Amino acid sequence: MSDTNYSRNSTARNRWQHTTALVIALSCSVAAAIAAENLRLKDGVSFVQDTDNGFPIVGDKMDDANLEQAKPTLIFFGAAGDLNTNRQAKRLVDLSKKIQDKVKVIVIDVDHPANASALKLIKTYYKGYIPLNVVLDKDGKLSTSHSGEIDTGDLKSKVDRVL
Repeated sequence: MSDTNYSRNSTARNRWQHTTALVIALSCSVAAAIAAENLRLKDGVSFVQDTDNGFPIVGDKMDDANLEQAKPTLIFFGAAGDLNTNRQAKRLVDLSKKIQDKVKVIVIDVDHPANASALKLIKTYYKGYIPLNVVLDKDGKLSTSHSGEIDTGDLKSKVDRVL
C-alpha cells in the first residue's frame, strides 16, 4: 500500500472516530436533560423501623443528577436503612407527581452516588444530615435547604417560591 493510500485511510478512520465520539457525546447530553421520573416507593419500605431494604425510591432516569438551565430543581438526599429518609421519600414521591412538569427532581443516595454529577451535588449541598431537601431557583442558586423531615405542604410552598 502506498503512503498516499495509507494517509487517506488514516484520515477517513480519524473522521469516523471523531463522528462516532460526537454522536455518543450528543446522545449523552440529550439523556442528561431528563429528570428522574415515575418515582415510586420501593416495595418493602418500612415507615416504623430502620430496616435496610435498599434505597426507598425507585423510578426512571434516577441517575440524572445534572442541573438544567432555566428550570427550578428539587434535590432529595437520603440513604437506605434510614427511617426518616423512608418517611420523607413517601412525601417526595407524592409531591413529585404534582410538580414534575415544572420542576426538575433529582434523587441522590448519599451512600451510593450514581455518578460524578451526583457526587458533585453531594459535595456542594450535603452537610451530613438526612433526609435533606434542597430547592434551587431557575438560575441554579440555592433558594432553601431543609435537613430532616418536612411536611409535603411546607416543601411544596418552598418549591412554589421558585416557580
